[in-house]
Amino acid sequence: MATKQNQLCILVIALWIGHCLAASLASDGNVSEQTVLDLAEKSNKTFLKLIGLAIRNLRCDLDSCNTWSEWTADALYRGQFGVKTRSRDCYKSCSETGQKVVENDSEIYEGKCQAPYSITDKFCLLSVTTKMNYSAAKEFCEKDGGHVINVDTKERQDLAQNFPLTSTYLYVQGERRVTGGPYFDDTGRMFTKRPFFKWASGEPGNGATDMYLLLNKDGYHDVTGKY
Repeated sequence: MATKQNQLCILVIALWIGHCLAASLASDGNVSEQTVLDLAEKSNKTFLKLIGLAIRNLRCDLDSCNTWSEWTADALYRGQFGVKTRSRDCYKSCSETGQKVVENDSEIYEGKCQAPYSITDKFCLLSVTTKMNYSAAKEFCEKDGGHVINVDTKERQDLAQNFPLTSTYLYVQGERRVTGGPYFDDTGRMFTKRPFFKWASGEPGNGATDMYLLLNKDGYHDVTGKY
């Protein structure tokens, strides 16, 4: 006669087998949990019902959530700590109500800003007065653990235009691949297609060597040489 311990082992093995079968069936688009549950009801087989319920649970986890949003965090100096958050929409298609819920995630992080960087809103910003070409400016920023500002939102454009600069102009991410062509940021996205983009008066010049972008309070300028 089987002991309680043996019965427990048998139950665990049965559950494991049921989960494996459910995972296999769930990956097959032709087999639904309802089909298995209906068969279990007709045949009065508890094991089939277990598999059907397992498939239902697995389907809730498969492709039921959108991608995570960007982390939301304030800029902090090194040695300071904060909490960053992100969220995503999840749709529980297997639930009775089909309810969409918001899933939140959070992490503790340490700030990365250090003097002489200024903390402005969510960003660490540094204005460099030394004149250099774009490639040198890009290398300078990357060696310092940062990057040339990527003005990919209206918020960042407003921030860059109103930041207390020691120079009239500042470089932003934006390079032409061919003379007279569009500008792309470092991620490969076309810069000049952004809805908030606006050329300054008299721009673009479209000179043969005008391959980079500068920004001031009037708008964007295509340029070459040192600034």
